[in-house]
Amino acid sequence: MPMTYLKTALPVVVLIAALVCVSVAFAKGEAGERASEVSTRVQLLLNVADRDQGIGEEVRVIAHEYASSSERMEEVRAEVESRPTWRVLLLGSDYRNLGKLRSEIVTTENQIDRLEKARDRATDPAIKADLTAQITALEDSASTTMVFVKENESKFSLFGWLVRLFAD
Repeated sequence: MPMTYLKTALPVVVLIAALVCVSVAFAKGEAGERASEVSTRVQLLLNVADRDQGIGEEVRVIAHEYASSSERMEEVRAEVESRPTWRVLLLGSDYRNLGKLRSEIVTTENQIDRLEKARDRATDPAIKADLTAQITALEDSASTTMVFVKENESKFSLFGWLVRLFAD
């Protein structure tokens, strides 16, 4: 009887291990794509800053803040994604790091507000259009991160309710 169980369980274990490896590789590919998008957005913001002297310095500061904020978000997101499945099943998601992501989302929303104010002060319609495009991209980024946070907070766990009770 134990040998039959072992013969049946072994392919299932191999399949699960293969799926985990594929999902980790997929997540690493997504992280690279997000980093590329961030660097493109920062570069576009810096280009706008160079074209308008009235709002240039503020846009430049926002671009640098966004770059460092995005880097922190990627590090925290990687920590959440790398949490072992057995740990998520028992204790739930990494609520501390999900809280950090929520904080970075608020930072991004503040940067969006500052960019909107800078856009309103800009006089050149082309610069206004470029800033509007960047604001939309930042809003998309914040909303994608919020979806990630909500998905991870809602993962099933056996004792997650207990962890959340003491974490709050």
